[in-house]
Formats: sequence, structure tokens, C-alpha cells
Amino acid sequence: MNSFEGYIGIRMWDDQLVNDLILTLLLLLLVVFAIVFRTNYRMFGKMIRDTFFIRERMSIFEEVGGNEFVFRRFMTFQTLFLASLSLFAIWRVGRPAANLDLKSGLLLLCFIFVFSVLYYFIKQVLYAITGYIFTEPDKYKFWKTNYNAITGFWGTLLYIPVFWLIYIGVYVRIPILLFVVFYILYRSLLVYKTIRIFHIKDGGFLYIILYLCGQEILPLMFLYEAMIYLYNFIEKSAIWH
Repeated sequence: MNSFEGYIGIRMWDDQLVNDLILTLLLLLLVVFAIVFRTNYRMFGKMIRDTFFIRERMSIFEEVGGNEFVFRRFMTFQTLFLASLSLFAIWRVGRPAANLDLKSGLLLLCFIFVFSVLYYFIKQVLYAITGYIFTEPDKYKFWKTNYNAITGFWGTLLYIPVFWLIYIGVYVRIPILLFVVFYILYRSLLVYKTIRIFHIKDGGFLYIILYLCGQEILPLMFLYEAMIYLYNFIEKSAIWH
């Protein structure tokens, strides 16, 4: 005879497990960001200044300190991870009836993150090749510093739409719009900085045209095709159903 076990609670649904996992990862990332910011706050301030200003020479009275290698790598990882979380959350908003179990949700998030990392590294290779051909090493290094600063600043802003989409979950059009606006401002600021840095050089306009076509348009087409392929794979695969 089975004994009465009493009230055992309400069974957690699959989406709740996915939400708990994502929120745990997001809070863990935020804790690491707080630690990195605490130990590299001067470098974070320099990143903000490099985002909005163009300074080819740093003041001799400006002390940055911190570990630049760790700071830059973490800010890049944070940007890619938050962008992947944003795309994942937006995909779930667009398909509210598609309930993902924990394994499928984690697998989809990993796919999106891998695509984001590949897209980022392909662009870095294109940047390096273009900079090597059309500009001097010091000028390219200066532009790359500004690029890293803008990318890190954009990644920090992504906490707003990501937390809204995952933790709040209401009026979802607002965080989606914020994500789009932040991305447009990010790319626009990159184009503006590129024009300001290279327009005075011989052949600078050729570099800018090549930059706009090869760095902003063509990689986005590849990313779009990859996301369409991933979407079709998810639709046809039995793993996600």
C-alpha cells in the first residue's frame, strides 16, 4: 500500500528550467563583470573616453593601471555572450508556443553563441587584412583601440535589454527596440570613428568604402544566411520538438 507523501508542490515546466539557467548564467556574468570593473575601473573609464572621443596620444598624467589583457578579453566575451542571450530571448519572444526543455534551450544558446564568436573572429581577420593593406600599423592599432572600446561599451549596454527580456518579461517590444537601437548606434559610431581616423590619408576614402562594403555589409549577409540556416535546422529537426 502506497503511503501518502503529502503535498509535493507544482511540477516545474521546461521553460522555467531554461529561464532559471539563463538567469543563473547572467547573474554569474554580472558578478565577474563587477570584479573586473573593481580591479580595472580606470581602464573602464578610459574605454568610455575612447568610445566618444578621438585621442591619438594619451596624457602623460593619465594612469590606467589594471590588467589590459584580462579586461579586453572579458569585455569581448561579455559582449558576445550578451548579444547571444539577446538573440536567444528575442527568438523565444517570437515563438511563445515553442517550449524548450533544458537540454534544447542550452543547445540552442550554444549554437547562437558559436555563430556569434565565428562572426566576430571572421570580422577580426577581415579588419587585420584590410588594415595591413591600406593603412599603417600605428594607425590601424589606434583604430583597433577605438573599436574595442566601442564594442565593450555596447556590450555593457546590452545588460538593459537582456535583463528586461529574461527577468521582467513584460512589454517585450521595448527591450527589443532598445537592442536594435543600441546596435545601430554601435555600428554608426564605428563608421564615424573610421571616417574621422582615415579621411586625411591618401586613399583613405578607398579604405572607408572597402570598410563599409567588406566589414559592415558582407559579414552581415553571411550572418543572416547562417541564422536562416539555423532557423530551418531547428524547424526540421526532431530535437527541438
